[in-house]
Amino acid sequence: MTEQTNYDVVIVGAGIAGGLAAYKLAQAGKRVLVLDGGPGVPPNRGDYMEKFYLSMAKTPESPYPDNDQLKNSERAVVLDIGSWQQRPPTGYLIQNGPLPFSSSYERVGGGTTWHWMGTSLRHLPNDFHTQTTYGHGVDWPYGYDDLQDWYCRAEWEIGIAADVEHQQYHGLKFWNPDDPTRQQPYQYPMPEIVQAYQDKVIERRLGQITVEGQQVGVSPTPQARNSIPFDDRRVCAGNTNCIPICPIQAKYDASIHLGKAANAGAEFWFQTVVYSVSVDTATGLVSGVNYKKYQEPNGPATETGTVTGTVYIMAAHAIETPKILLNSATNELPNGVANSSDQVGRNLMDHPTQLSWALMPEPIWPFRGPLSTSGIESLRDGDFRTEHAPFRMEIGNEGWNWAMNDPWGSVNDLVAGGEFGATLRSTLNSLFTRQFRFGSLVEQMPLSTNRIVPSREYTDNLGIPRPEISYDLDPYTRAGYAAARRVAARLFAQMGATDFTSPNLGSSSLFFYEDQPYILNGAGHVMGTYRMGTDPKQFVCDADQRSHDHANLFLLGSGVFPSVGTANPTLTIAATTLKAVDNIIRTVLR
Repeated sequence: MTEQTNYDVVIVGAGIAGGLAAYKLAQAGKRVLVLDGGPGVPPNRGDYMEKFYLSMAKTPESPYPDNDQLKNSERAVVLDIGSWQQRPPTGYLIQNGPLPFSSSYERVGGGTTWHWMGTSLRHLPNDFHTQTTYGHGVDWPYGYDDLQDWYCRAEWEIGIAADVEHQQYHGLKFWNPDDPTRQQPYQYPMPEIVQAYQDKVIERRLGQITVEGQQVGVSPTPQARNSIPFDDRRVCAGNTNCIPICPIQAKYDASIHLGKAANAGAEFWFQTVVYSVSVDTATGLVSGVNYKKYQEPNGPATETGTVTGTVYIMAAHAIETPKILLNSATNELPNGVANSSDQVGRNLMDHPTQLSWALMPEPIWPFRGPLSTSGIESLRDGDFRTEHAPFRMEIGNEGWNWAMNDPWGSVNDLVAGGEFGATLRSTLNSLFTRQFRFGSLVEQMPLSTNRIVPSREYTDNLGIPRPEISYDLDPYTRAGYAAARRVAARLFAQMGATDFTSPNLGSSSLFFYEDQPYILNGAGHVMGTYRMGTDPKQFVCDADQRSHDHANLFLLGSGVFPSVGTANPTLTIAATTLKAVDNIIRTVLR
């Protein structure tokens, strides 16, 4: 057993929250240690690219290092979702239903930003007080105006390409964070990424159409990828495979801030899995985090120890962080660390994604540029939120790849049907030049029964409990899912497109709403499992993301979200992280 001391801050997790926190704290002269359970950042991404090219299934995880512990037991893998009911489980997550949790994440230096889309939308003003305004969900402990400056700073830290003029909808306002009068205009770091040709065709064919009281329009999407040289990174070359990997790092990933943090003096321990947190019961302060190091992917542990510091930050993902806190239960803290509210691990949320796909009557030439360059944001907010969940409609630039596993799916079906040669080529050209899809990301409501706990039965090769998940969709969220399907069908008809959306009735992700079948898809947005709020009886941490129970413990990441709106969460993770770390520097470690 080894004990390491004298750190000002100990951070668990090296994703975007841990990376940004490490950089800002080291920049402020603090002695910082970051522990992460995965391998470190490679000197180049060539091996990752080679692994991606050779993978039969181009899943979000396919480029990244495998771990042989119980079939890669360090992370969730989307290919395991189809067998989620199997016992013993074939994958890392142990799922108890009623529905499968369908999102995955990476355990590697830089975290899930390695395979994220790069979409960098802000939450809308009404997203911060959905309970007060619409009678659903949970309010945040502050509003949009309190986070606006931090959104700006996060956009410049990451490098966002967008145009303010195209983002001013549903009450979104922008001002220069350095102007106390809020009168100076704000500019994103880079001009927006050029919209794909298909986006313009969709916009033209939609024309003037109103849905649920909202004028429907196509909006360019703010993106964390370079439209011009920025921060010593290359300009986007339109490789399309941004999920699962950008080959030239034109798309931001958190390895950038890990490098900046290391240059500022932060220390990193990779392949170091934190499994519990210790608390001094006399003071109520966290007194250490306990870890196991390994050298080989399949274990065993080569070192166990405890590391101590003044301030502790948990930033190990919205599944791993609550697992660690709950795995820290003792006689004195039978519910685990930071859990007097009994809310740690509860309220697990995603953005359930309704896929709808169609053929346009004219070529729209997909597969050029990033995976998505525009969306329909019109139904992210409106009075309809009293009746059903809102959603944003991402316009996919990969044809029917996600929806129908194309191009392989259509090729195999046509060959099986007897087509070959010139006829096959002609049919495929007609299909692949006209395919497009909508991915409607639906706001999910928090449920206390949607939870993660450490498994009592299944461990990895280090002997650490694996996450056990219970997950379902509430009626309000299901109603939003159904509304997204109806809206997509209406928009297809408006454009003269042929709707091919058809749920697979044999899918393990099938669910019903009002007797209609739907397929649950995950967005990879894992949120809500240690939410912030003012009441210690209902929330895990306060508005500064400090644990209500332990004054030197801070919780970062999307787990703090009380509600999730419809925006992809990474930009809000960055903004809330910068806000929390600024407070730590100014008031805790001053």
